[in-house]
Amino acid sequence: MWKSLVLVMSFVLSACASMPVPVENGRLTPPPGHGIAIIALTAQSFNNQSADLALHIDGPAGRTTEQINLGTDLIRAPSNPDYLKDRRLTFSFRPLGIQIGNSQIARGRVLVLSLPAGQHTVTNATGSWLRDGVQSSSREMVSLEIQQPFTLAAGEVVYLGQVHVNMSFRSDVQFSVNPERDFFDLEARRGVTDFSNIVIRPLNAAATAQ
Repeated sequence: MWKSLVLVMSFVLSACASMPVPVENGRLTPPPGHGIAIIALTAQSFNNQSADLALHIDGPAGRTTEQINLGTDLIRAPSNPDYLKDRRLTFSFRPLGIQIGNSQIARGRVLVLSLPAGQHTVTNATGSWLRDGVQSSSREMVSLEIQQPFTLAAGEVVYLGQVHVNMSFRSDVQFSVNPERDFFDLEARRGVTDFSNIVIRPLNAAATAQ
């Protein structure tokens, strides 16, 4: 019963997450009154094939929830480490004091969220993974507070960096930026070729939530 419910919820949330992203002339273009938040949600667990994770965001229109499945969702990485070198950018993607994450392929998904302009908060992450025992199996539940605020202006496109959740028995959340990998994935999956309107405004890279 539990497994069936998880599969149904994963299907519904994945369907919502796969809605068309507003891209015009290769650029992410928010609808009127909205901005776009880009978050690379990644995770690891002791059983990736069975693990699912949801990120929850509160804002002016209520709660937004996006879910990933570690067994199927992957963020692609470019083979060329200088992928962004010759691209027209409006930001420095090596900001002082920001942790640079691993640029290799990661389990997770680059979330592209069209949200109403205003104040938002990445409140928490919830998920589970299957723990295999000698005689039986059980699902290990994960719930982590994050409480990271961010602001979106109308027409703004903001890259908030990577939120990485370690779903082990001592779960934690880490923040970093991976523009080469994440923007390559945006181009490969979403058709985004012009990054010049994307502002980098990472979540608190100095914090680790437990």
